[in-house]
Amino acid sequence: MASPDTPVGSTTGSSAGTAERPGDHPEDLVLLKNLPYRLRELIPVAASVGLGITVLVLVGGITDRGGDALGPRFWPTMLAWALIGLGVLLVFKNVLRGVRPSDIPEDMNWTGIGQMVATFAVLIGYLLLFNVLQFWLITMVVTVVLLLLYGIRNWKVLVFLPIIIGALLHLLFIVLLKVPL
Repeated sequence: MASPDTPVGSTTGSSAGTAERPGDHPEDLVLLKNLPYRLRELIPVAASVGLGITVLVLVGGITDRGGDALGPRFWPTMLAWALIGLGVLLVFKNVLRGVRPSDIPEDMNWTGIGQMVATFAVLIGYLLLFNVLQFWLITMVVTVVLLLLYGIRNWKVLVFLPIIIGALLHLLFIVLLKVPL
């Protein structure tokens, strides 16, 4: 009899574990369909759909004074529908279908908690320095810090990715959308 952690349809010594070899297709892995895994997948679904519905309700309180197509309700409404849509997609992708063993996150440890707290601190610093430094400069610095925090040490990535991200965000928000940042 299979234990709760054993994938459905696999037995000890079967070829289900061989799908982890390089070259094997990830879709060949046996999907975990046990109740604990399905309940774990419902948490992000509930958070996404709940936040989306909350934003939709709160958007109703925004007064629209102009006739602009992209008024003050546009972006929050788009965000809300995106959250709801992604929550529904997660239901079909992970809850009903099951998850691959390789998609199950590792147990939480102090290193992960430290990275999460450090990421939060870096992003708070980003918001606090937003009006002090140039948008593109602070964006590039924060990108480098976050890349280093998560273990990226390739110098090409550390040099070019922040430049690309800073340039794209500057182009999108300041040049195209004319957001006064």
